Amino acid sequence: MSPSKLVTFSLAGYPQVSEASSKRILAAARKMGYRPNPHARARKCGRTGILALWVTDQISSHYDHVAREMSHLVKHARYELIVNAVASVEAEEVLSDVPVDGVFTVDAPVQARSVPLINLGAECCQNADNVLVDLVSGTSEVMQHLIGGGFRRIAHATYVCDDRPDEARRMCYLKSMYEARLTPEFIYYTLSEQQRPIARQLIQNYVRHNGCPDAIFCHSDDVAIGVYRGLCDLKIPVPGRGALVGFEGITDTEYLESPLTTLVQPVVAMCASAWQFFQQRQERPTSKRQTVLLKPKLEVRMSSLMKGSCRASVTD
Repeated sequence: MSPSKLVTFSLAGYPQVSEASSKRILAAARKMGYRPNPHARARKCGRTGILALWVTDQISSHYDHVAREMSHLVKHARYELIVNAVASVEAEEVLSDVPVDGVFTVDAPVQARSVPLINLGAECCQNADNVLVDLVSGTSEVMQHLIGGGFRRIAHATYVCDDRPDEARRMCYLKSMYEARLTPEFIYYTLSEQQRPIARQLIQNYVRHNGCPDAIFCHSDDVAIGVYRGLCDLKIPVPGRGALVGFEGITDTEYLESPLTTLVQPVVAMCASAWQFFQQRQERPTSKRQTVLLKPKLEVRMSSLMKGSCRASVTD
């Protein structure tokens, strides 16, 4: 192979180049400041070496976890990963601005026409390969844990979303409460980059006006951590006078004075399945759509182990 062709093949990521030669060429290219042009690469070989990860927002620590795990996988295969918060109406614009070889979406079902689309999360996307997480069974397990533990006034802290009243967690929460003949109670918040401090202040205001629920099941761990700190500010022990359950399984939940019970999302398995689906789709573009259903795991910790109530009044 001629030196010029060796360089070209190495920069394009072709397997014909030995690992030792590829490392030397890539190191020299970086030293010279070389940056491949994805548009030119796409026109020449039909692939850009770039993948996209689209999430609903860049607020949740859960999405950060997914992005880190997916980045490890794609970089090992010598791809670059672009992470962006995107709405379905923006999908075609993003695809035209930056050519990519495939798109992974997390809780943001979109329709991509020209590249493989791998959908991750609770909602199924018809024109994609789907890695689904069974939030219904997970939420049912949370509610069985709380109701079975003797808690009766169980509130659900969830974000305001008029466009998605049938979100899986809140619907399963309602079903569980009705079946146990208990009264549902919602604590609503708005999504924000300052989610933890907002939840901290929100729960203080809520408790002052409504008293403290026996237990609070939070839509996310970020909110649960904010609620936990707000209850501590009010001298309400968790557990003891209030139980708390989060959702997602971020590592921060393990490092509080009372570690938080949380429903752990199977992020590693989810990303591994998505990466496998992408590779299979590249090899067989017209094959049948692939779907796998994963289950989250309830990690019971100190924050929900004891039955309690907050009957004492809380004042400013």
